[in-house]
Amino acid sequence: MELEELKNKWRQLDKHVKAQDEKIRELTDQVMSGKVRTKLNTLLRHCRISVVVIPFLLPLFVMCYNFVGFDCPEWHRIFLYVVSVVFVLFVFIRELWFIYDLKQINVSRDSALVALNNTVRFRKHYQWGVLVAMILAVVLLASMLSAFNSVFQVGCIVGIVVGGIVGFRLYRYYKKTIDELETALREWSDVAAITFVALMFV
Repeated sequence: MELEELKNKWRQLDKHVKAQDEKIRELTDQVMSGKVRTKLNTLLRHCRISVVVIPFLLPLFVMCYNFVGFDCPEWHRIFLYVVSVVFVLFVFIRELWFIYDLKQINVSRDSALVALNNTVRFRKHYQWGVLVAMILAVVLLASMLSAFNSVFQVGCIVGIVVGGIVGFRLYRYYKKTIDELETALREWSDVAAITFVALMFV
C-alpha cells in the first residue's frame, strides 16, 4: 500500500514538474515573441509612413521643375521627368515589398528559426533595395544639376548634402533595428532549443 501511494505521489509530482516547465516555456515564448513583435512593428510603421509620403514626391518634383525653369534641351527635360517617375515608383514599390517581407515574419504562426530565415531574407532585399535606390538617386541628381541654372544647382547641392545625411541616418536606424530583430530571434531560437532538450530529460 505504501509503495502504491509513493508511486501515485511520484506521478503527481512528475505531472506538476512537467506542467511548471510547460508554463516556463510558454512565458519564455511570450517574452521573446514580444521583443520580436516590438521590432517588427517599428519597421512596419516606418515602411507604412513611407508608402503614404513617397507618392507626394512626384508632384513636388514637378512643381520645383516648373518653378525653377529648365535650361537644357528638350530630350534632357523628358529624360529628367522619366528618371523622376522611375525613382519615385521604385522607392514606392520597394516599401510595399518591404512590408510584404515583414508580414512573412510571423512569430504567432512560425517557429523562431523560420522567422529568423525570413528576417535574413528581408535584410537581403533591404540592402538591394537601398543600393538600387541610391543608383537611381545619383542619376536623378546628376540630371537635375545639368538641367537647371546655377542658382538651382547651389540649392541642389545643399539638398544633396542634407538628403545624404538624413538618408544615412535612416539607413543606420533601419540596420540597427534589423540587427536587434535578428538578435531577438536568435535568442528565442536558442532558448527554445535549450527548453526542448531540457523537457526531454524531465
